[in-house]
Amino acid sequence: MIRGGTAGQQFKHVKAVFDQANSIIIATDADREGENIAYSIIKAAGATDKITKRLWINSNLPSAVQAGFKSLRDAAETYSYYQEARIRQISDWLVGMNFTRLFTLKATHAGLNHEVYSAGRVQTPVLALVAKNRLDRNNFKPVPYWLLQAKTEKSGIKVTFKTKEKFPSKTELERVMAENKLHTPYTAEIGDVLKEHKTQSAPQLFDLAGIQSFANANWGYTNDKTLELVQALYDANFVTYPRTEESLISAEEFNEMLKRAPELMTLLGLDVELKNSEPRKKYVGDYMAHSALLPTTLLPKLDQLPEDQLNIYIAIAQRSLMMFAPDREYDRTEVKINADALEFSATGNVETNLGWKKVQIDDQDENETDMDKGKLPEFEKGETVYLEFDQLEKQTQPQKAYTPSSLGGKNSIMEKLNLGTPATRANIIKTLVDRQYMKLTKNKYEPTDKGLLMYQLIKDSKLGSAEMTASWENRLKEIEENREKPESFLTDIKAFVREELVTEQKRPLDDELLQKNLAASMIGKCPKCHQGDIVFSRVYHCTNPDCDFMLWPEIAHKKLTDTQVKQLIDNGRTTKVVSGLKSSKGSTFKAFIVLNSEFKTAFEFEKKGK
Repeated sequence: MIRGGTAGQQFKHVKAVFDQANSIIIATDADREGENIAYSIIKAAGATDKITKRLWINSNLPSAVQAGFKSLRDAAETYSYYQEARIRQISDWLVGMNFTRLFTLKATHAGLNHEVYSAGRVQTPVLALVAKNRLDRNNFKPVPYWLLQAKTEKSGIKVTFKTKEKFPSKTELERVMAENKLHTPYTAEIGDVLKEHKTQSAPQLFDLAGIQSFANANWGYTNDKTLELVQALYDANFVTYPRTEESLISAEEFNEMLKRAPELMTLLGLDVELKNSEPRKKYVGDYMAHSALLPTTLLPKLDQLPEDQLNIYIAIAQRSLMMFAPDREYDRTEVKINADALEFSATGNVETNLGWKKVQIDDQDENETDMDKGKLPEFEKGETVYLEFDQLEKQTQPQKAYTPSSLGGKNSIMEKLNLGTPATRANIIKTLVDRQYMKLTKNKYEPTDKGLLMYQLIKDSKLGSAEMTASWENRLKEIEENREKPESFLTDIKAFVREELVTEQKRPLDDELLQKNLAASMIGKCPKCHQGDIVFSRVYHCTNPDCDFMLWPEIAHKKLTDTQVKQLIDNGRTTKVVSGLKSSKGSTFKAFIVLNSEFKTAFEFEKKGK
């Protein structure tokens, strides 16, 4: 195995080995990216004539590796995966390079001289989703409607019966109540009493999108932060491969986890019966390249993990143990009342066995259905009850703003529209934030003025269409499956770029949005030359070409706020102490950030009293 050195040095070592070899067995990940890495290196080394076989395995357990070497595939069988990955790269480059140049030039001609307006085959439709969501909410006009509820009380328990009927006005509601002689108090008979004992198996094992949604729901982590945390645990060999799209494991991995479960439970301080010791289809089956997230055989010392990593590790470990725990059991009761033409019902659930919830009882999962609707008193069919009616005024609600989970997590809009993969969605969203197209505020993504200006340029374009991107993904999948020729897809992409470039050049910039962006781009006068303006383009810098003033947006591992940047530029120092700064050795400290005599950032510490 070749370790250390630069990429160039490593490649020289690899090429030297290839030169001596008679044949090459490709053993990278069993997916398109693994194929792309292999062929890119082998072609650069001029050794394609030596490729003979392909090791196609999705588990690193010794038994799986041995079985894979006993049944090596012909290399030609998986070559289409490389073709799909190569065409994807070329297409992304063609779209991104051409449209980024076009939009940046349009912005420059409009006076936004220091802004890069990047575009991409996937990132631009995602921006369009966020911007359209914001505009739809701004333009949303709520529509009132009315609901009717009936309340009673038995054995000290208050019960609310609801009807599915919605009424467009209070007048219509009162008309229906008058027709059916519904008045308070109202005497009614209990209709059907439906009782059912239900069971619920543990949720699926985590793939990357799953742990991202879970982490956002419980701790507010963004998708890219969660990926960073899982990657750190993977680098320390505490969990399996992080960028997985699978929620399944193999039978061998299941049995291995079952053996290690008692040790893992001891580590987590759990005492749960491991009842489900046989593989079930919900957790065990065939998968493409990488298994669901699992803890490895190397157990960490929990008190030595940073808090954020600890949260993620415990979540992955607990989820892996849940599949062995008993099913969750509860009794569901539904009671119905017929009040003339209207049917009312009340539902209650009573937990009879927490089962797997004992493993992770206090955590939230956005994708779980809440079953805890409370206990109902005992009702019998034909029993008389007295009801009081409530008229409730409601309004239709706008679509919610996207969160990290609903935008790019499990069952998110990006997943439904086939925009990116679990491994790339976090980076796509981060790119849009880093390029100031949108920002995260109170766990909700909102477009910036720059993002809205970009959306105005692409909202009527195929480039901003999620449907167009999804159709491209389908065609790329057909290349992988040898059902479409790569050259045909590339020809269509080139034609699309040429056609859209002509159309986009004719689209004008919205003047109101343009003025907002012009005003926002000027942060203040340069403190060094006092001639140019300070603008942001990856770094804060002066528009005067003869001035070298520059301010990094992150200092001592702390990202500066807009207010702090403004204070530094206008006053040469922050007005308050900045906490959370980190030294090169990793220790944290707090200080005022100031500009010194050379207009470089420095620290000024609070003076301590006696």
